Amino acid sequence: MQILAPVVLIIAIGWGLLRTGFLSSPALADINRLTYWVGLPALLIERISSATPALGSVGGMLIVLAGTAVASMVLAALIAGFWGMPGRSGVTFIHGTFRGNLTFVGLPVVIYAFAGSPDAAAVESAALVAFVPMVILYNVTAVVLMQLPGGWQPVATLQRVGRGLLTNPILLSTLVGMTLALLDWELPLLAERTFSALGQMALPLALLGIGGGLYTTRLRGRRQWALSAAVLKTTAGPLIGALLGVWVGLSAEEMRLVLIFLACPTAAASFVLVQQMDGDVALIASTIMLSHLLALPAMLLVLALTA
Repeated sequence: MQILAPVVLIIAIGWGLLRTGFLSSPALADINRLTYWVGLPALLIERISSATPALGSVGGMLIVLAGTAVASMVLAALIAGFWGMPGRSGVTFIHGTFRGNLTFVGLPVVIYAFAGSPDAAAVESAALVAFVPMVILYNVTAVVLMQLPGGWQPVATLQRVGRGLLTNPILLSTLVGMTLALLDWELPLLAERTFSALGQMALPLALLGIGGGLYTTRLRGRRQWALSAAVLKTTAGPLIGALLGVWVGLSAEEMRLVLIFLACPTAAASFVLVQQMDGDVALIASTIMLSHLLALPAMLLVLALTA
């Protein structure tokens, strides 16, 4: 509970700031933009460049994370078919079950979970390096998936995916940090202190933004579908991941890290993509909100079982 308590409290403060009017919705949008384009990239470059994880360790975690995403999509597709969801609602339902909020929720919990550990730097670095292929997988899969009801459009898909990846500050900053780490190049002291100072604002601002977003989001559409997607994301995902982790042979630290990521709620970025591609906006908004509420007990259970 000591690990999750700071995360939950900061999210609650964000909710309270919007509830009392201390922060406005436009101010919240500015905070989220500052976090996404400045704070998090600085944090990623500074943290990743300082340590190089074992590639075998990252490979095992990626197998579990990617395998769980595929399994979750198959399970969600079966449920969507059983309930007879319309095409756009069906792909939106599937979307909400596999794309986790690794950056804004997973990263803070990982950092708190391994704080003080002798292997903390290596574990954090491994987690951050795993972002790169997972960001690519999530973006490509999400775009392709959302296009299925309207027919396959390879040129439009490639353009959208390429533009999204080339302008993604999380991906680009992770690549910069990885390059520095693999080449064993240290950041100049001035740059290191600058990135460190900027990075310190990233996690609290990200969590405040999540809290504010929970206040401004309202349950809409088919609540049963949204609740089912949220349960699949925060419960079925970690269960599948645990089985895959045992099969792959992850260490205790790697298993803990992977399960924290898999218990994360649905990524808030999913809303923007679903909105842009004429998906079921009400369904994804409700899924995001409910999954954030369900992620708390899921992560508490993960942390208790992997302690």
